[in-house]
Amino acid sequence: MNDAVFIAGDWGSTNLRLYLCRFAHGESVEALACLSGPGVMGLNSDFEAILFDLIGDWLELYGPVPVILSGAVGSNIGWHEVTYLDCPASPDQISNSTTKFTVRGLDIWILSGLKTRTELGAPDMMRGEELQLLGWMLETEEHSEQIVVLPGTHNKWALVAQGQVQTFVTAFTGELYALLEKHSILITQPLGDNFSADYFLQGVALSRTLQAGQLLNALFTVRSRQIEGMLNAEHGASYLSGLLVGSDIVGSLGLLKNGTDSVGKITLIGDSILTQAYQMALESMNIEARICDSDQIAICGYQAIYKTLFNACDME
Repeated sequence: MNDAVFIAGDWGSTNLRLYLCRFAHGESVEALACLSGPGVMGLNSDFEAILFDLIGDWLELYGPVPVILSGAVGSNIGWHEVTYLDCPASPDQISNSTTKFTVRGLDIWILSGLKTRTELGAPDMMRGEELQLLGWMLETEEHSEQIVVLPGTHNKWALVAQGQVQTFVTAFTGELYALLEKHSILITQPLGDNFSADYFLQGVALSRTLQAGQLLNALFTVRSRQIEGMLNAEHGASYLSGLLVGSDIVGSLGLLKNGTDSVGKITLIGDSILTQAYQMALESMNIEARICDSDQIAICGYQAIYKTLFNACDME
């Protein structure tokens, strides 16, 4: 296989991130360029136009190259709905689970998401995070059971063991925070650059004292503490963030570990600000957490899919 160029991207619900990649046989993939665009939510079937507008210059330089997409673009609100792959799922299974279609002479593959059933007795799904988990499983030298956390709009907590994604749970943390920050009485000043580690950790500390069902009561303390002068408006968002992140950690670990105290190491993959906040909250609970480079892990995942596709398709 000679040097080859392809486009890979995560088209999530809130953002689109595209990479122009070059793969040389026997070497790692190199990201030549990167572009951003709008997420799936709010688009009115404009997927084709948005994609081609963004990658037009790349296509002029390299011609019709393969495109590999992951994320909500393959969901029921996306461009082409593709099936979910059931857990447990190995790297080979994830790499092989794609759906192909052709637009304007361009071959596009969408990666299947993952599906599981949680301790709540309900189904759970992910789209996009499986690409990060694929890359991480291929990169990591750890083979013991681990929990991998992917903070975002809908946080994913995955249990990885025996070289497979065994199961996972989703927390509505990111979207709930955004809704409360923009549309509730709790916050009058958005977080912006005013993050306070102190007030964030106060929120985390309160979350650890809550009994089942008490988060709804605790949320009002964001308001009541401001009224009493215990919390100023500038730091309300930090406190709210800590309360939600702490509740996410306690609840998600409880579901994944089935009530046991044994957690071990946790790996964080995602936006640097979010992963640092989760690391801070976890360490306040005496849980070791390591942050990984999300771009590097994503490229590793796309490399695995590209090799799978073109080894199997004989470079057609």
